Amino acid sequence: MADGFEMQEDGTLLEVNLSRNKLETHSVYCIVDEATRSIFLWKGRLSGVRKKFIGAHVANRMRNEHGTTFRVHSVDEGDETSGFFNALERCNDNTP
Repeated sequence: MADGFEMQEDGTLLEVNLSRNKLETHSVYCIVDEATRSIFLWKGRLSGVRKKFIGAHVANRMRNEHGTTFRVHSVDEGDETSGFFNALERCNDNTP
């Protein structure tokens, strides 16, 4: 199971259903993947510095909330790994 969140300019999070084609180049997303004990911070190519900063802060906070066995992985648009895409697939598995 994995949960996806989009960073907002005001520092809040919006829970979202994510898939490859829903990733927006102006956005920053955080995916918490329980299966691999990973937190992926995806940064769109055209996302602003503020959103990236908020995303880094949120990812570290989520790691503290979930426990130190979780690892944060920073992912730039265009440099996605198979682990990231697998977590993205698990986000889709959350939908009924």
